[in-house]
Amino acid sequence: MIKKKEFIFLALMFFSSSFLTFCGGNGGRGEDGDADTEVGVEIFQDIEVKDTAIEEDISTEETTSSNCIDINEDITTPTTWSEDSCYIIRKWDFYVEHTLTIEPGVIVKFDAPNLTLGGNGTIVANGTSEKPIIFTSYKDDEHGGDSNGDGSATHPAPGDWNNISTNGKQGSEFNYCHFLYGGGGSSDSTLELYGSTATVTNCVFAHNKGQENGALDASSALEGTIIENNIFYDNEAPLYIDAVYDINDSNIFHNPENPSQTNKYNGIFLDYPHDIGEGIRLISWQETEVPFVINNNDWWIETGGQLILGDDVVLKFMPGSRLVLTEGQSQLTRGSNVAFTSYKDDALKGDTNGDGSATNPNLGDWVGIYDDSMITPDPYYFTWSNIYYDQYARHTH
Repeated sequence: MIKKKEFIFLALMFFSSSFLTFCGGNGGRGEDGDADTEVGVEIFQDIEVKDTAIEEDISTEETTSSNCIDINEDITTPTTWSEDSCYIIRKWDFYVEHTLTIEPGVIVKFDAPNLTLGGNGTIVANGTSEKPIIFTSYKDDEHGGDSNGDGSATHPAPGDWNNISTNGKQGSEFNYCHFLYGGGGSSDSTLELYGSTATVTNCVFAHNKGQENGALDASSALEGTIIENNIFYDNEAPLYIDAVYDINDSNIFHNPENPSQTNKYNGIFLDYPHDIGEGIRLISWQETEVPFVINNNDWWIETGGQLILGDDVVLKFMPGSRLVLTEGQSQLTRGSNVAFTSYKDDALKGDTNGDGSATNPNLGDWVGIYDDSMITPDPYYFTWSNIYYDQYARHTH
């Protein structure tokens, strides 16, 4: 392809030669002088047209990369990323400050670390089962081709990019989306529902970090958040939540094509969650594939609050943790085969602490379940037969 400057130089040489030929012998005047001038003007106009075309060509090359479109500026007006297209986020601190609609089949690659909502930002990303929306690493050749142009020299890995953060903005939707190779930031999540109500359904979270906050960090999500029918596998920790919204039994915590591929810390984690009853009266947990893991040395179900545990639900408690029932056991509805046990108890719902057989549960691993309504004896801890390895019930299995 002839460069712009080279083209203009050749064109000017041609114009000069032509002009001298037309003007030669009569100083550009004479019987054919006017015609000569018109030809010269036509040649110059032709140069201007070709020059404009080259500028448009150059502009296009600057905004595309292989088969993908480069994103170098924040989104400040309503924007749609078109079906089956590929986009590469290049801007280092990329903000979405208005509605970004992402259509089915779109691939979003991260050559920069973050996508953060700001201003009036919201994301409406509704893919389909046939055309999911992909959020992935710049090095991921499987989706969108070899965007970094290095053949097979590099491969995607967990933590290649940081995360998408809702950043306190409400109403984002993620449906049939795949989140791959994220979690590289200090928070180590790939999708962070921070201070927001959001919907995450029919999504896949795979090959991400997340030991500290989960591949999907919903620990700061607000009441009304929906997390259903998602698949989590090959992550560190898959999911962190808060005790302000329900969790049903629709999420999957293994690779459907290879059930042995799970997550390193395979559970639903609650790190100092809100007490139930602080404006949230009734919470239902129904997940049966993995346990709910509680890390809180004083987690309360306050007056008027109630926690419903479905059949086969298991709660595991980290060291020093306890559950306090302000009004007694009526606040805790327990289905059949519900259990309360140590974080180290691999016999119930698997190796949640991710250390294989390196550790075993012991009596006193966690504190217990306390009845704050009892005056005597004080303290009063329940000793139900389905409470294992605490300081009071002291059951083993």
